Amino acid sequence: MNRKLRRFRSRALLAMPTSLLLAVAGVAATTPSQASTPSDVVASNWIGFGFNENPQPPQQEATWSQTDWNLLTQRVDYIKPGIVRVNFNLSWFWSQAPDGSDVYSFDSDEVQNVVQVLQYYLAGGTQVISGVFGFGDLNYDDYHTAEIEANLVKYLQDDGVAPTYWASYNEPNVTPDNLSYSDWVTSETNLKDAFADLGVNATETRLTGPDTAEAGISKYEGDLGHQTAPSCTGSCPSSLVWHLASLSTFSARLYEATDTDTAVSFESSPDGVTWTSVPTAPVTPVPTVTGKNAGGMWRYDYSPSSPISNANYLRLSVASSDVEHTAASIEIDSPSGPLIDPLDDLSLTESSLDTGTWTSSNSWWYDATKRSDLITASEGHLYDQELYGADPSYLEPVVQTAVSELRAAQPGAPVLLGETGMKAATDDQGNKTYDFALDTEQAVRMADLAVQEARGGVDGAAAWCLDGYSSTTYCGMWGRGTDDPNIPSAHSTALRPWFYTWSLLCRYLPTGSTIHAPAETSTMRVLAAQLPDGGWTFVLVNRGTTSQSISVTEPTGSITVDKYVYNNGSTPLTDANGFPVPSNTLTIDFTNGHNLTVGADSVAVFTTES
Repeated sequence: MNRKLRRFRSRALLAMPTSLLLAVAGVAATTPSQASTPSDVVASNWIGFGFNENPQPPQQEATWSQTDWNLLTQRVDYIKPGIVRVNFNLSWFWSQAPDGSDVYSFDSDEVQNVVQVLQYYLAGGTQVISGVFGFGDLNYDDYHTAEIEANLVKYLQDDGVAPTYWASYNEPNVTPDNLSYSDWVTSETNLKDAFADLGVNATETRLTGPDTAEAGISKYEGDLGHQTAPSCTGSCPSSLVWHLASLSTFSARLYEATDTDTAVSFESSPDGVTWTSVPTAPVTPVPTVTGKNAGGMWRYDYSPSSPISNANYLRLSVASSDVEHTAASIEIDSPSGPLIDPLDDLSLTESSLDTGTWTSSNSWWYDATKRSDLITASEGHLYDQELYGADPSYLEPVVQTAVSELRAAQPGAPVLLGETGMKAATDDQGNKTYDFALDTEQAVRMADLAVQEARGGVDGAAAWCLDGYSSTTYCGMWGRGTDDPNIPSAHSTALRPWFYTWSLLCRYLPTGSTIHAPAETSTMRVLAAQLPDGGWTFVLVNRGTTSQSISVTEPTGSITVDKYVYNNGSTPLTDANGFPVPSNTLTIDFTNGHNLTVGADSVAVFTTES
């Protein structure tokens, strides 16, 4: 299938037929939706969920104490992550002598702590993403910098603890570094050369990347390729023109940096010379995730108010304006068939008739994935913006659209989220705050995030984070402190609510599962997975305010499942270690459809696994 056509269709499929939806409000909780169809298999090569881990022991210990190591491994043994990200700090393994020569310290406590952690994960079959958090004063795109990284990877390989993926440098596309895509290309080329020069096995540790922060794609619903008309203060009108015989109607999606924009217009022409205005139907601007904040974007969906006649050309124009306009997609219909343009380039418009300035705004993530000569796995960071007021359901179409484009850019390459979670707020001093990690609602939020990402087609996603990265960063499922009364409770080693749901999703959606995306509603998320051993796991997340029931159909035959329930506001069932305990055991056959009911603001996991 043509890549452009596939990308547009992946976006179009996001609209669920009304017959498949449950009413969210005003309908009895027992009303089931129509059953899902056998075509609900998600096109992914599932690796699983996991987390980012600080590989250094807590409480400023030089090396792991047996007590701390036992606590870590007891908990991770339960979680059974499919993928983890374990990054290095430059100072752990490298410094510069007064004469400017390199000093490697692979025998340092810090490096040996990481080795211990890597040995543990790799022995258990967990795939590991590694890289370096920062290069300090080193130049990002110097060969010498790449050589330092390659020396580290060569040491890890020789020591038998080779990471599965090497994602080089953390988030180079954001401040304070704010590097360019061309900088990444140079850096990654250097790294590939350094791997070869130093004898690093690039099959054992696969170059991946670009490790970029990708929150911005949510402005365009995951579209990783689009055309942008830059804002201007003078006279700078711009237009795009499409040629299609006897066009009759169209639909166009644009994003605009205001909810009162009037700069966009459409015209038709029989010959590309004489143009007639095409009145459009009333448009209600929809704030996107970042459109709810300063500098955000609003979505505008245009269509003609009546059929177009005597037209072979369509022109989209943006008048002189001081706001940004981004054209995301257009479909033009005619008797001979549609013209579908995802607007990742200008190959489908008439270049001789296009005017003004339209610039390609492809993301690093997308452009880097096309570089199969440099990387063999795609990896970026994506955070949910629910805490900023976004509708929780926005994430799935963002992920689905982005993943479909990434897969088209490099078929067969794993699509990984090296970091994912809730976008943190920033305090008056510019520090990120993680109070939300302590909320009971966080368990529901993270389950919702996970289900949408799995349905969206990612192969693996590592939550930020396991247990924190400092005494003041309590982003994880537990803290790095002790239960000493002098240490704030936020840093306690006690398990937090979201451990309950995230651990279940890691444990019961193992590597090699086949992910299914049954029909769902706007407030109910549904995921099914056939496991490598033939068993099944079902995950339901209800973000609504009332109990909901939904019918799910999968070819399971009669199966016996344990049911785990997390109900926000109630204490879930756990054992003495704080690990989830099933509420009951059921025998179910989903082959001809089976109703599952979940309480309000709750998560339910049904699994054949123990």
